[in-house]
Amino acid sequence: MLKQGKILFTTFLTLFLVVTLTLPALAAPYHTVQWGESLWHLANIYGTTVPALQEANGLWDSLIYAGEQLVIPAAEDPAVESAPTAAATISPQADWQIDLLARMIHAEAESEPFAGKVAVGAVILNRLEDPRFPNDLNGILFSPWEFEPVMNNRFWTITPSAEAYAAAEEALAGWDPTGGALYFYNPVTSSSPWIFSRPVVAQIGNHVFAL
Repeated sequence: MLKQGKILFTTFLTLFLVVTLTLPALAAPYHTVQWGESLWHLANIYGTTVPALQEANGLWDSLIYAGEQLVIPAAEDPAVESAPTAAATISPQADWQIDLLARMIHAEAESEPFAGKVAVGAVILNRLEDPRFPNDLNGILFSPWEFEPVMNNRFWTITPSAEAYAAAEEALAGWDPTGGALYFYNPVTSSSPWIFSRPVVAQIGNHVFAL
């Protein structure tokens, strides 16, 4: 009986060692996406870039979802590895919502007056309250074909101005110069017949705001 026990233990130990030694090592670190995170946020945390994250994960756009596992590519450029994290590149009181809003405000309304910048942020926040739109900020900003700066990648390459951050904070605090608009466009550059059909509620700077 003792001999059989030794044989069984030896066999189990051998199998355990074989399995342990033959387990493949992960080729790259992984990150489980948390609610509210974006590719830009993760790129800053891990010292990489948005295009590198997209390529490593086979992403065609910038949409990521809570619970999703992403491969984190190694930073190839030493200058990228030493880049400041997101927390160091935005104002101390700003959170991820302010940062994303400020980024879109700057991309869409860089040359607009301050009220026009706040108005763009207000449109985005108004959509959060409307059941026809996604109920989270990432869903609003990164829905396909919604915002040109996301489609042409400008959203990820700009540095929001202090005024854009201030406008984002005002919009989050409840200021809505549009009175509830859900859309905005520049009538000089827009070519969509559909957007021209929307009821106009305000014009601020070069943007028309509509329902």
